[in-house]
Amino acid sequence: MNNSGDIIAVGLNPAWQKTLLFPELKFYEVNRAETVTHIASGKGINFVRALGMLGRNSRVFQFAGGETGRHICRYLDEEGIRHISVFVDSPTRVCTTCLCRKTGKMTELIEPSGIISEEASQKFYEEISSALPQSAGLAICGTFPPGISPDFYLSISKKAHEHNLPVLLDAWKDVKSVLENGIELLKINLEEISALSGQKNITDAMKFCFETYSVKAIAVTAGPDNAYLSADGNFWEFKLPRLDNVVNPIGAGDTVSAVFFSEYLSGKKLPDAFSSGLAAASASCLTAKAAVFDTDKARDLNTKIRVNVKPLY
Repeated sequence: MNNSGDIIAVGLNPAWQKTLLFPELKFYEVNRAETVTHIASGKGINFVRALGMLGRNSRVFQFAGGETGRHICRYLDEEGIRHISVFVDSPTRVCTTCLCRKTGKMTELIEPSGIISEEASQKFYEEISSALPQSAGLAICGTFPPGISPDFYLSISKKAHEHNLPVLLDAWKDVKSVLENGIELLKINLEEISALSGQKNITDAMKFCFETYSVKAIAVTAGPDNAYLSADGNFWEFKLPRLDNVVNPIGAGDTVSAVFFSEYLSGKKLPDAFSSGLAAASASCLTAKAAVFDTDKARDLNTKIRVNVKPLY
């Protein structure tokens, strides 16, 4: 492991993100937006964008296709986000997010992803395999598109462990083989860990995952509600400060993952690293651009997070 090397983010499902802000979103009616913004997005891109706020070296590995994919790559180049993009025939998807100012809630409309060929999949594997030996860690972010084998994530995580690289997994669908093989950090949300474990209670869900899979630590978020962390038989609950004037919550979960992983790789204790991630995510909700945050605001919010710890068992 090269602590000064890049953090590698695998983001197989990038998107061109269109965000519409409505005073009040009413279903089954004509809704006129106040503003519209466009940005390159997707879990891997947002992860690396958040790391950029810390000045951390990172790269996102992704597929890109059609004019949408080329547009995303141009946008990332202009933004200064380093990427390795494997080009495919299918156009990259567009994601439309509708934000309701009155409720603070969002509705997402996500186009289906195109099918990835075996040739493109192999090219991607070769690209990331050559980058891992000089890297600091591997983050696997989100779902994979059609055409990608469920064992694809497993092969990448195994390759990372060959080079003694810590692996963070921010995904829950079709990842049981990755979890069984072993990772350092699993970061998902409350609904996802319930689906993964079949348990509604958070402590029961974590117990199930530790007893079923090989995971060092599990971190769980729930939007503005309490977040949870468990490792080494301990269970931490994080009460987040209330946010006024939320601007855009898109990318907040990816920001948690990015800052949490970066701080962990820097040697911070797990609860401190996770708290830093939660604070950065909260700060990102106060900006218009996904996964962008003010570091001073994040530090201030971190002092307001309340943490309780107890045994998991």
